[in-house]
Amino acid sequence: MRWHPPSILAAVLSLVALPAWAQTTNVALNKPSTASSIHPNGYPTQFANAKAFNGILNTEDRWAGASVPSATTPEWIEVDLQAVHRIEGLTLYSGRDNTVGQQMLDFDLHHRLATTAAFEPVPGGSVTNNTQPTWTLTLAQPLETRYVRLSCKRASADGLCRVRELELRGVRLANQPPTAFAGNDTAIVQPASTVQLQGTASDTDGTIATYQWQQAFGPTPATLTGATTRTVTASNLTPGTYVFRFTATDNGGAAVSDTVSVKVHAGTQPADTRAGKLHVWSRGGTYDTAVFLPIEYGADPLKKYPLVLSMHGKGGTTLSSDHTTVLSNPEGFIRQLIPGKAIVTTYPAVVIAPHGPAIGATPPYNTYFNVDLIHALVLQAITRFNIDPDRVTMTGLSFGGAGVNDQLLKYRSTYAGGMPLAYTSPVANPLCSIADFPLWASGNSGDGTFNAWKWTNPTDGVLTQLRQCPNYTGEIQVTVTPGTTHSGWDEFWSRPDAQTWLVSQVR
Repeated sequence: MRWHPPSILAAVLSLVALPAWAQTTNVALNKPSTASSIHPNGYPTQFANAKAFNGILNTEDRWAGASVPSATTPEWIEVDLQAVHRIEGLTLYSGRDNTVGQQMLDFDLHHRLATTAAFEPVPGGSVTNNTQPTWTLTLAQPLETRYVRLSCKRASADGLCRVRELELRGVRLANQPPTAFAGNDTAIVQPASTVQLQGTASDTDGTIATYQWQQAFGPTPATLTGATTRTVTASNLTPGTYVFRFTATDNGGAAVSDTVSVKVHAGTQPADTRAGKLHVWSRGGTYDTAVFLPIEYGADPLKKYPLVLSMHGKGGTTLSSDHTTVLSNPEGFIRQLIPGKAIVTTYPAVVIAPHGPAIGATPPYNTYFNVDLIHALVLQAITRFNIDPDRVTMTGLSFGGAGVNDQLLKYRSTYAGGMPLAYTSPVANPLCSIADFPLWASGNSGDGTFNAWKWTNPTDGVLTQLRQCPNYTGEIQVTVTPGTTHSGWDEFWSRPDAQTWLVSQVR
């Protein structure tokens, strides 16, 4: 046997000199976190959720929940590792201190790759009658994940959940490229020569560092303003088709691109005079409707457009009390298309927003959309306007979200997708009957009408159950946003990804 000290030394050094992302450490240390509640003593800092991830194990430095949990209403704490990591094990330090009798008794650990993904159980992470203040788990198979949640179902002593530290041992995985979307193809009609384009990008294991817009094709060079931001203005456009490339680069140097086309019509066939504006569709007083037509509507008589049904909430309105004009600030998704909004010149769909109250009705309104009459409205809109019947979606807030659920349960075959906001889950029987329907629900974590727990809880939440259906297609997502009030729909609808989703579904 020959001795090769230089080779052995090189091998040893190669092991020592692993890249920083490959070192096994407590990857939860000082990472951002959220919790179901925080104990009122010294609120919000003394027993804040950040105390469970700061590396300090003394008795006063801990997270404490505000109420006694149960198996159906656990207290929870969740950490965002801010990138996808390979987790090999974890240690939970629970209770006021390291004394037996202070520890967390029953708890579950779950994880997910993204906030829009459903929770999955951590193998070996469901514990009943725990006897150890310091509990350690070594995973038989490492997990690749970004978010880890600890759900406390029962604790000893006074029954409150306490975590002095939750350590996750693992390594950050090599940088994954981001995703980018340049937006939907759009069109304008001369004399217009300017269009605003809005790209979106996300990164599962980091952040977006830079944006770049470039012209890839076109009859003449366009002038790009704001080319290093998400939103660019392309001007000096002439008749023909332009293609613009949107590139997003993450903080690890990985880049990805997407393109969007802009068709400029010469104006020989004028657009509908109502195009790019809101107008009233009078229907005899029953569900008179605010309507938006895309900016190029009518320039190409053969072109078919997506249709979006927008439903306001209980007490909401879209028209004046006499039903003759569209309100300056109508409630619902239609609000994103009032004059001055960024997407007025680019949104590629016809949007209809029925007005619930009767002519002359005065506040307080108490409107609930009739499922059959609203469906009749949608069918009439498909024939009245140039609509692609395979690209009809619906969205609504609160009672309007209930309207989405009603349409889904009774007239599912008409629609390509639904987006209920700030409302609880549909009660389908059987539940699996909607497992292959594109659905994007969202609401605030503390909004009782939305009921985030019913949607997402990892034991018997609606999303959890749907994922177990044999016909589940993975097209259902639930986004829980921070907040305690019944609100947030305008902010959600202003998201480019939400706006795009509504026009991207195909039946």
